[in-house]
Amino acid sequence: MRSRETPVALQGTAQRAVLEVRGVTKRYGSFLAVADVSFSLEQGHVLGMLGPNGAGKTTIICTILGLVHPDAGQIRIAGIDARQDAREALRHVGALVESPTFYPYLTGRENLRILALLRNVPEMRITEVLELVGLAERAEQRVGTYSLGMRQRLAIAAAVLHRPLLLILDEPTNGLDPHGIVEVRELIRGLAANGQTILLCSHALAEVQQVCSHVLILDRGRVVAQGAIDTLLAGDHAVVLRTPVPERVRALCAMTPWLRLLAEDGNVLHLAVPSTCEEEFAQLLLTEQIPVLELSRHSQTLERLFLETTSRSGKRSGNHALRRGRLGWWRLVKGQEK
Repeated sequence: MRSRETPVALQGTAQRAVLEVRGVTKRYGSFLAVADVSFSLEQGHVLGMLGPNGAGKTTIICTILGLVHPDAGQIRIAGIDARQDAREALRHVGALVESPTFYPYLTGRENLRILALLRNVPEMRITEVLELVGLAERAEQRVGTYSLGMRQRLAIAAAVLHRPLLLILDEPTNGLDPHGIVEVRELIRGLAANGQTILLCSHALAEVQQVCSHVLILDRGRVVAQGAIDTLLAGDHAVVLRTPVPERVRALCAMTPWLRLLAEDGNVLHLAVPSTCEEEFAQLLLTEQIPVLELSRHSQTLERLFLETTSRSGKRSGNHALRRGRLGWWRLVKGQEK
């Protein structure tokens, strides 16, 4: 599978954002799906959008693609106001949202040829994207014979057919077996390595950490964390300390500004220690003569960051948000929506 793809570059300054979302808000009846969400995506970056079910991820993607009209806010794609000139803005976008749909009785090449005709894309480009996603040898086979992973790769080929500035992928590995997940992950990494700007929505936190340069975490329709992954994960380390004198460690935390007690279970304490203060922490234990029965360090991971930030923002919305957001029309019909 080759990924030698160079997307069309933005004209103007190199720092110009491919995507800008400012103050986007969306309600479904009384349910606030998205609340004042703002973020930007610079050219060549890969942004992972994370959040529990009902956090507002799909709503944001649909507002970017013009499938949902926000109640407030602004969306700009390649500097174009997507609400004022959606047709022009969406020329710069390729997207894979939920499950891809193709004509099963047509070949992979024939399916792409239909899309190429609609977008005035030359035949040579079809061959390029089939090779890009590793389907060149299966191009003449009917899509009905493709595995789910192959259909996902064909969908990505369709999304990049017109060389978009922005590629939006919503759960691209959903339902795939381990081999399919690896194939799609490597394809995304190859596209990213060649400068493709990508907005990736996924529940697979380990995949996001491997592929993305930046992350946006949503909870209950609000942004609870965003930034470069390396920066977000470079904070405090979680240290697990087992000692027969936990009360002395609690006292140490109270008088040491940079040392925080996260949790305590008997004589086992979970502490937050800044990476720059690790030697000082070790010296502090020696100076205070605190017996150490066990000491281990756990570096911050995207999974831990996700759980910490979403649990801090309040009670889980989860299925309740999903139910009200996606099935609200049924309650309106039944006269139950308040």
